Amino acid sequence: MKYYLTFLISVLISSCATTNIDAKEIVPELFDTELKEGKIFVFSNHVDIRPINIRVNDEVRQMKHTQTEIFDLKEGQNSVFSFMVFGGNEQENCEDQPYTFDTEMFPEIKTYYFVIQSGFEGTVFTIRCFKDFEVNEEVFLNQIKNPRSGSNEFLQDLTEDFFREFVF
Repeated sequence: MKYYLTFLISVLISSCATTNIDAKEIVPELFDTELKEGKIFVFSNHVDIRPINIRVNDEVRQMKHTQTEIFDLKEGQNSVFSFMVFGGNEQENCEDQPYTFDTEMFPEIKTYYFVIQSGFEGTVFTIRCFKDFEVNEEVFLNQIKNPRSGSNEFLQDLTEDFFREFVF
């Protein structure tokens, strides 16, 4: 019994330890200036055992937690939308519409980065939902390296996004 308890405590401690992931091995395109140009990188940090769906510019893929997907950036209007499908309906995104952006507004930006986070919505009936955040390259790489811990900069971006959308 003593050894069993020691084993369980060891497993618990080791499972709580954060691991650093070498993003260069998982997504080498992120570190090649030519390969990453004209791409949309999406990192799923939705913390669920079930895969979610991500639609970028009408292309739908399934993503597991801590998975990165790469999509082609198109000229003009682009969109990103994460969701689950229940009864044939797209659900569980915090927004009703996809996150959209136009490359013509910022022609100097050649690569876009998104992080999908799981959050909660509602005051009386709280439901889990997904939020698609556009982030800069540094925040994106930090999330890939350590998905369990939100860096101060990432949390600051989340707070700023919340205030932009709901307060002002």
